[in-house]
Amino acid sequence: MQFLFECKNQISPKLSIVLLDWSCRDSFHVIDYLNNQTLPRKFCELIWIEYYNRRPVEIETKLKECAKSGSPGAIDKWIVMDMPNNIYYHKHLMYNVGILASRGEIICFCDSDAIVNPTFTENIVKAFEKNRNIVLHMDEVRNTSRKFYPFDYPEIEEIVVEGCINLKNGKTKGLLDKEDVLHTRNYGACMCALRQDLINIGGSDQHISYLGHVCGPYELTFRLVNAGRKELWHEEEFLYHTWHPGTNGWNNYYGPNDGMNMSTTALEIMASGRILPLVENPAIKLLRSKKEKFSQDNLLTEAVLQSEISQWHMNRIKILYCGFRHLSRRCVRKFYKLFIAPVLAVLKYIFDGVWVKSLLLANIFWMSIKQLFYKSTNYSENKVMPKGLFFKFQLVFIFFWRMWKNNNYAAGVCKKITENISKAGIKEISFYGASDVAKILFIFTKKARIKVINIFDSSLAGKNYMGHNVLSPESLENYNGKILIASFAGIKGKVEKLKNSGIQENNIIKLQ
Repeated sequence: MQFLFECKNQISPKLSIVLLDWSCRDSFHVIDYLNNQTLPRKFCELIWIEYYNRRPVEIETKLKECAKSGSPGAIDKWIVMDMPNNIYYHKHLMYNVGILASRGEIICFCDSDAIVNPTFTENIVKAFEKNRNIVLHMDEVRNTSRKFYPFDYPEIEEIVVEGCINLKNGKTKGLLDKEDVLHTRNYGACMCALRQDLINIGGSDQHISYLGHVCGPYELTFRLVNAGRKELWHEEEFLYHTWHPGTNGWNNYYGPNDGMNMSTTALEIMASGRILPLVENPAIKLLRSKKEKFSQDNLLTEAVLQSEISQWHMNRIKILYCGFRHLSRRCVRKFYKLFIAPVLAVLKYIFDGVWVKSLLLANIFWMSIKQLFYKSTNYSENKVMPKGLFFKFQLVFIFFWRMWKNNNYAAGVCKKITENISKAGIKEISFYGASDVAKILFIFTKKARIKVINIFDSSLAGKNYMGHNVLSPESLENYNGKILIASFAGIKGKVEKLKNSGIQENNIIKLQ
């Protein structure tokens, strides 16, 4: 392990940002973003840690340019660990090296190919000035469009539109989610904690189950929470990530996980209440014990145990930890992808179509029966019924056939309107009216994956309709989403009522 570069800054930084690479980064733009912050650069320490022996020319160039201009270095410490190429990468060891090498009061483990706002570092410091008893996370906004590769420093305004997959109304889907935050929030994107807190819990766990892809700073978070710190997610500051080859890694080794890339070893921490790691880094343990003072160089020398890293040999990992279990999983995934998935897709297509058609026909039939009953009752009260069974049957058949044709036409209109709503990119909608037409619309919205949020109807207010609690039209005053008039009758009057309730005309959708 060696320092390729170290800036001898006399000012103690408030924040140390640890950036990791295991010879996988092809763009180093995050360094430029972190050198353009509202927090003065002298208060922020940037540490770049390379696991293997790669020395990117891009970083050398940035340092030379800084030296020529007389400006502070683009990074403060450049550490190359010189690990053998046949040893699998262990991000948790790199986290510990970052803790040992850092001088900042706060440490931030940050995605090293992300984009950040100029307020990124300042908001981290402010969060800890407001409350020191926290572990801070920032979620990551991700864009899957390939137009940003090779990376050309796009504006954040460009990233949050076309190709953005997890941003809604200025918040990430993870922050909006209240049910499964462990999988909807990016726990590995950015985590910040006080350096002393990280030392007190024994640093990052170097257990072999965290080797490779399924690991991250969130295991530190879970143990810090057990130690009394509060997990906090920043509501306004995010990281941003654009697509690049190998976004999800190359030839990854996956340790024990829940099938959604969350380490089961880390998840166990929340249930057990454990604070210390299963395998503590020896240098961190020396620092935690405080029995004697050690220089930073000595601690970094103690950080890597050859006897430990020999267990991380790629061939050994494949044999001992992948084994038959890994092979069988891979075979099952391959078999599922090649044979089972296509069959299921075909069956889903067939049965989805049958289900929709059956449900639709049942609703149209029931609507026609109800209309026939109403017509026949109304006819018998105001007309002289024709004599003879044949004439009565003929009249009933004519009534029913007319209603059937009308209702089929209505269903066609509902289908077309729903398709237009889906094409417009509308994912959520409310109904104004709880009629039989609304039931048909429900069928088509479900097929088009459009979520019905609310139903407004004065006659059924407070009652349950299609699994929704029907709301009174009076509650429309604060509604600002799209609303569909689920009726063919009195549309003009209903539009006026909606406008009087404060609904914008461009948010009103009519069946026509």
